[in-house]
Amino acid sequence: MDKTVDYAYFTRKMFIHSVLPAPLAGIGLALAEIGDTILVGHAIGMDGLAAIGYISPLFLLAAFLVFGLSMGGAVVYSNLMHEGKKKEALGIFNFFLRISVVIGFSITAGGLLFEDRLLAFLGTHPADGVVYQMAKSYLFYILLGIPFEILMEVLAAYLRNDGEDTFSTLVQTASGVGNLIISALLLLVFDWGIAGCSFGFFISNAVAVLASVGLIMTRSKGELALQRQAASFKEAVKALRLGFSTSAEYIFDAVFSLVAIHLLTDMAGTDGVAVFSIIENLSTLFIFLYEFIGKTSQPLFSMFFAECNFAELHRVFRYALVYSLVLGTVSMLLVMAWPQILDLLFGLEDIEDANLAYYAARVFCAGSVFMGVALLLQNYLQSEEDEKSAFLVVFMRRLGASLPLALVLANYGFYAFWLVFPLSEIVTLAVLYFYKRAQGERHTIDPDRVYNASFLGRIQDVAAQLDAVEKFASGWGADSRVCNALRLAMEEICSLTNERAGSRKDDEPVLAQITVIAQEDGTFKVHLRDNAKELDPFRLSDEALQHRQEQTDDIDTSALVLHAVKTHARQYLYRNYHGFNTITLTV
Repeated sequence: MDKTVDYAYFTRKMFIHSVLPAPLAGIGLALAEIGDTILVGHAIGMDGLAAIGYISPLFLLAAFLVFGLSMGGAVVYSNLMHEGKKKEALGIFNFFLRISVVIGFSITAGGLLFEDRLLAFLGTHPADGVVYQMAKSYLFYILLGIPFEILMEVLAAYLRNDGEDTFSTLVQTASGVGNLIISALLLLVFDWGIAGCSFGFFISNAVAVLASVGLIMTRSKGELALQRQAASFKEAVKALRLGFSTSAEYIFDAVFSLVAIHLLTDMAGTDGVAVFSIIENLSTLFIFLYEFIGKTSQPLFSMFFAECNFAELHRVFRYALVYSLVLGTVSMLLVMAWPQILDLLFGLEDIEDANLAYYAARVFCAGSVFMGVALLLQNYLQSEEDEKSAFLVVFMRRLGASLPLALVLANYGFYAFWLVFPLSEIVTLAVLYFYKRAQGERHTIDPDRVYNASFLGRIQDVAAQLDAVEKFASGWGADSRVCNALRLAMEEICSLTNERAGSRKDDEPVLAQITVIAQEDGTFKVHLRDNAKELDPFRLSDEALQHRQEQTDDIDTSALVLHAVKTHARQYLYRNYHGFNTITLTV
């Protein structure tokens, strides 16, 4: 049996389906993120870039809210769903959807009502002339677009955790590319000026939100639903803390950037600040590349963590790590070998000494692989609901390590300063290593209380697993009633799957993966996954009960047995997740 069972099958298939295309979305969104800088720099010049620079803190605020409101809640939603707590999971989704609406449109209303004060706070005044007018035009549609950006990212995160990986990736990619195309057309063809760029940001995010809400309301599959009932603030505190523990990165970014700009001004004048702006935009490309690998891996991390399937949790992390290292290394070598790509992206022709930027880019890229590892670990730790470790990564990368290093390296001149990027990533990983070594890996339960196996749907293989699960349960104090319930549930589910659904490939038996958790309260939680054709055994049991009530002659006894199992189970849930039948049952 060992030679025929593909133990990595489910993890590999889910990874290929959901994570492999993710960098395309990341690059698309990154280009959209820096698209205004590219377009305005080439079409308008320094006045336009100055106007965008004044408004840029609002993007950091939006990013802070986007990741704070999307990732933490999505992780908790995923874990609750995999624990069979659908009602609580939907409560979390609806809470975060509503709070995103309130916060997003409050920013819009406040910004429009106090527009002049906001511009003054951001640093530009009417005395700045054309720059002030450009900033004001650019600001209007940015304020309109911020709530839709927040909502788009929140909806995409939850849809990704509800089996809609392809749609989430497509809608985010389409939003980014659409923003870039619309901005280019309005700026270069229809003479909207700088306002055309911000209008592209607004309309692309608004359309993405409408598409996401439309999918939730019209699709026949999936668990997400818009409903009146939502979680309370007290119930959502954990998710809020988890999300904002990492989104605080954008506040730290603002502090580090402000200090770095002052240091570089003293060292190299405005050319130094221009080079820093280029490196920050280049880092956006790398960050989005790595972040999308981490964020699309997050539902898989959360799923296996909730199932206590630590072997597959580590396997999917290895897949994501290797994928990040390969793409990161290729990107790094591209920029280091051909730094002239910066000319095309950022218009370096206007900088007197482009070699300064080439040098800084090469030094930055030397540390980009370490950055990829740190960002992946950040998402992994979030999925384990380890807020302290996730926050440690964020704090060290953008403030705890980078700020002291910047202050020290600035004393050694312009060329030494850029070492802050690779050194801060290396220091972050070193600190995290020693912290986790002292803390140990976070487990919600003793690994000895978990039984994992993959097996084929053949009679002898199923029988062997029934005996193994019964022996495991007995070893953790299960009485004959519990053992019989576990055995009956597994036997009937496996039987129905093989007989009614069957393998997707006629010449191969059904492959199944089981995890049984002996919980400390004396209950046993079963997670069963298979690659058969879609079949909900609990729905069949409900239909069988209906037939019995109607006193029909054709009674499905197997389904009635499952109805009895369901009746005596504390929790049960069926999902077709990533194309696989997935059942959670607590006995």
